[in-house]
Amino acid sequence: MITNPSYVAVTTATVPMPASLNGRHAAGQHLVGIAIFIAERDDKGRWRFARRAHAIPAGEAEGTLLEWAVARLPGEAMLIGWNVDHCLVPALLDAAATAPPAVAHRFLERLRLLLTGGVVDMALQHGGAGAPAFAEVAKDMAIYAPAWNIDAMTGDWAVGATDRLRRDLADEALAIWRTFVRAASVSGLEAEAATDAWVLRRRRMNAVVPTGSPA
Repeated sequence: MITNPSYVAVTTATVPMPASLNGRHAAGQHLVGIAIFIAERDDKGRWRFARRAHAIPAGEAEGTLLEWAVARLPGEAMLIGWNVDHCLVPALLDAAATAPPAVAHRFLERLRLLLTGGVVDMALQHGGAGAPAFAEVAKDMAIYAPAWNIDAMTGDWAVGATDRLRRDLADEALAIWRTFVRAASVSGLEAEAATDAWVLRRRRMNAVVPTGSPA
């Protein structure tokens, strides 16, 4: 049901990290990108949207992503994600564990507010931890979502080519919101129409940006 005034779809990207040779650090995942899609409805039923994504190159600390997220995540909203308990939240908590204490504190407080404000895990409708890749589910709903290639993503991260990673993260955050709206059926029709109109306006704006100018 589309009932809350504010929603935020959040997604992350991680790359696998091997165990250290000295045995001090076990194999794990390294957070390399975050994207958010914010949808807000005013008291007159009008929708406003914002989409943001950030990615870091190899050698940059995960805490950079958490600082970026704290400055952009809403204080109160319903959190929407894919495999929230098994992938999204663990990736964020692992990054917070290695971040500077002040950064970790601010981020964890913001995350706590979002988690207590309501969470929708879209993967639960498709098998939870055993759900297929999100891109497959989105495709079945006629919604575009990037199909992640871990080798390509790791290669881009390693050489600092983060443009494609940011674009794919932003597209996935939008796709997560779209799947949530589509699953709401009748109550989501207005939100879906507003989202379509917003995407169309963004495409038209980008189409008229002169070459060399920031989009």
